[in-house]
Amino acid sequence: MQVTRASSVGALLLGIGLLVGGCVSLPWQPTAGLYSSPAENFAVELPQGWMRLNSNEDLLITRDGILLQHVSVERAAVDRPLKSTKKTLTRGMQPQAVAEVIIDNFMSSERMLDVKVVENRPVQVAQYRGFRLVYTHRDKNGLRFKSVLHGFLAGDVLYAIRYTAAERYYFAKDLPTFEQVLASFRLIRPV
Repeated sequence: MQVTRASSVGALLLGIGLLVGGCVSLPWQPTAGLYSSPAENFAVELPQGWMRLNSNEDLLITRDGILLQHVSVERAAVDRPLKSTKKTLTRGMQPQAVAEVIIDNFMSSERMLDVKVVENRPVQVAQYRGFRLVYTHRDKNGLRFKSVLHGFLAGDVLYAIRYTAAERYYFAKDLPTFEQVLASFRLIRPV
């Protein structure tokens, strides 16, 4: 089959039409203002100038690229195993016990090397008793990252609001933005 200029132009116009018509969505979208996910049962204020991954599941935003800095809101059912640990979460666990399972999951991960926990303490997240972890790790290329994770159990679901950034420059630069996002986090339907 011979590709002609007319068929190439036609395919390009069809692609543009699908994109503009909403049939195809771009993977990243600009953020600003309230983000609400009824299916995931949370709402949060997103910073202006950042980009959000267009996903039906966890929330992931970045300003300069996910390897430089990102904020995520993740959910995990307590009856499902975590990726890298044999330890499990159970309904009604104390926040520090949940934190220990999360730490073990990170320590057992093949993608996170040299994990060092800098801080592990109880905190309030929205109206829930939770925990705050601050930890560092490096990737397989040697790049060092620093993360802050606030987590809590709400019924049968773990919520984790995390900020991860390259340790040297980006972590301190965008930590205040993460703190604003965290302060705005709430569950839509309290559990």
